[in-house]
Amino acid sequence: MNGVRCVIFDAGNTLMHLDYEFIVGVLAEHGHWTTSRAIRLAEYKAKAAIDRELAPEMSPPGSIEGLIWLDGDERPSYFATILHHLGIARDAARPLLEALQAHNREQCLWRVVAPDTGEVLDALRARGFALAVISNADGRVEGDLVRYGLRPHFATVIDSHVVGVEKPNPAIFHLTLDRLGVMPDDAVYVGDVFGVDVKGARAAGLQAVLIDTLGEYLGQVDCPRISRLSELLDLLPERVGDK
Repeated sequence: MNGVRCVIFDAGNTLMHLDYEFIVGVLAEHGHWTTSRAIRLAEYKAKAAIDRELAPEMSPPGSIEGLIWLDGDERPSYFATILHHLGIARDAARPLLEALQAHNREQCLWRVVAPDTGEVLDALRARGFALAVISNADGRVEGDLVRYGLRPHFATVIDSHVVGVEKPNPAIFHLTLDRLGVMPDDAVYVGDVFGVDVKGARAAGLQAVLIDTLGEYLGQVDCPRISRLSELLDLLPERVGDK
């Protein structure tokens, strides 16, 4: 990744991860017992569904937010797909979806930060990289980054709800690059959904890295993969400074 001056991150499941243990508890309250690992594995099926939905031959979705929560007959949602692959029937899933969405409105479910996240971000900044965030979110991502002590690491934070455009639309990447004052080939984007993050970044001219925590991502993945943020330090080992 020669020439990279800027590292741009997704937020959900990249900097701040789903609270799987909390979700286990919500499901148990409704009589469905599972494990954190089972939810994480089922989540890969949901990511694959989004990748298929965003394939070039498919009609574009109204919004990524719709893919996360809506549970329509023609397009099951991200969480509905997770519950389906946990063996929960559609009728039984509906109250669970409503409960999870209600909890997410109260406090975003993507709220678990790995202990070394701040150290990795500090190390990247010490090597001369500018850092930023682009998130398909609901207007709260900057506040969440403040809450978890991560906001000071980033030169800018772009929330799709605030700016009115979302990944994989290249416009949201170009907006971020303009704010940073860098060209597309100066930047690399790190995210966890291939069709949204990797393809979106590439369409905007950026390099991309997929975070694949369990090494179970489905489909063809033709980009560098990492299982945790600290592995970025191997991909971006040099202090680059201004070039």
